[in-house]
Amino acid sequence: MAVVEVKRKGVVVKLRPASLEGVQCLYVDVNSVAAALSDPEELFRSMAGFPGRAVLVIDAWHESHLPLARRYLDLCRKWMVECVLSESKPAEALAAELACREGCAVLSRDVDAVKAVDNCGVPVFLFLRGRLWLVE
Repeated sequence: MAVVEVKRKGVVVKLRPASLEGVQCLYVDVNSVAAALSDPEELFRSMAGFPGRAVLVIDAWHESHLPLARRYLDLCRKWMVECVLSESKPAEALAAELACREGCAVLSRDVDAVKAVDNCGVPVFLFLRGRLWLVE
């Protein structure tokens, strides 16, 4: 499939269809990806079976995030996946920061993750339109 251009939040990104095959380390913006799924637990279940290291980053930087953060932490424990609370910035920003530091990929639904990576050279995957895309 060809490369497609998408404009979101004033940012134009080029995307190509992708899979996580071969990815060894992944930081996931949980709130944005889970929001796109009919069953958010599906994300935790799939990350439990991820062959590499997957770290789920959960929004907890505002009081309004706390009920959902608690639910997501429970799912992290249930599925035995590594999770990190983002208590001072949006999860996509922390996921990008940690991914850049460790040379890992980022998975989000939010184009802000592309801006947050700021050309550090790590792959950014976006979950849009029910599909996984790699930002070129």
